[in-house]
Amino acid sequence: MASSLVLLLSSLSVQGMVLQGRQLQALELRRQQGQDRLASAAQVLIAKLQGPASCLRPVASSGWIRGALPPGCPAELDPDSLRHHMVDGSAVELIHWDPTTEPPELWLQESPAGRQSRFQLRASGLQALGG
Repeated sequence: MASSLVLLLSSLSVQGMVLQGRQLQALELRRQQGQDRLASAAQVLIAKLQGPASCLRPVASSGWIRGALPPGCPAELDPDSLRHHMVDGSAVELIHWDPTTEPPELWLQESPAGRQSRFQLRASGLQALGG
């Protein structure tokens, strides 16, 4: 009887460890997916700053004010479209773009109040710096 109880407890312990391992794997997967969404949004934003919104590239995001955009910006340019992105059905928000640092940096956050990540724009491309 005692050996049966020991086997039962051992089996339950192993099952608990397996479940805990699966939970940790699921958490890591969600973390990686969130980081991938932020990286994708960063790439989209940089593409816009190198294309249709290139007039805003030398300006910090705090200066992106509709109606007071730098000369050379198209009249129809909406800076809010650069601040909010949807990636895989999740909202991502630009917290800050700072072109005055070397290399330039941007901060993004999953909305609402989710994971944040910082990126640098280097000659070789975007580099994630973490949150």
